[in-house]
Amino acid sequence: MINQTGDDTLARPTAQAPTPQPPSRWLPRGTMLNKVPEVTVYFWVIKILCTTVGESLADYINTTLGFGLGGTAVLFSVLLAVALVVQFRTRQYVPTVYWLVVVLVSVTGTLYTDILTDQLGVPLSVSSAVFTLLLIAVFGIWYARERTLSIHSINTVPRESFYWLTVLVTFALGTATGDWILDLTGWAPGKSVLLPIIAADWGP
Repeated sequence: MINQTGDDTLARPTAQAPTPQPPSRWLPRGTMLNKVPEVTVYFWVIKILCTTVGESLADYINTTLGFGLGGTAVLFSVLLAVALVVQFRTRQYVPTVYWLVVVLVSVTGTLYTDILTDQLGVPLSVSSAVFTLLLIAVFGIWYARERTLSIHSINTVPRESFYWLTVLVTFALGTATGDWILDLTGWAPGKSVLLPIIAADWGP
């Protein structure tokens, strides 16, 4: 190829700018993005709805379909394991996968507490204390390893593992302490919902 100056040497090809690639939900390893959504009022609304739907489904399977408490716990544990595999394989926040795991974690954590209470006879006060200590231990190990507890940095496998373990223990703890409070106060579940408001009024 002869260039415009008459030189019969081959002209150097013009460098092509790299074509930008669209963001992918399945990015290569080492390029994981934050996998937790922004915590806004919509986050909490969706979380409450997911928990409610999951609890209703678990009760339906437990009682109506006759799986029993143990069978229902096994079923949801298997579903949770499968969903977590998918969640860990994603490289950024994928709403459908994330919220499915939330539903399954909430139900599974609640079922574990129910098994301890209803089948093994563990007092709710003991379950509450054990889950509280376990939650403190998870936070302590998480911070000692990662030097952060920020949900805005869930971008590695260890951090995500600590995150979901924390959520699981939190649901188990919430079930234990909630049922314990009902036993101590004799309140109906509807009235107990007002407890955070009452506690806020007593605060400084």
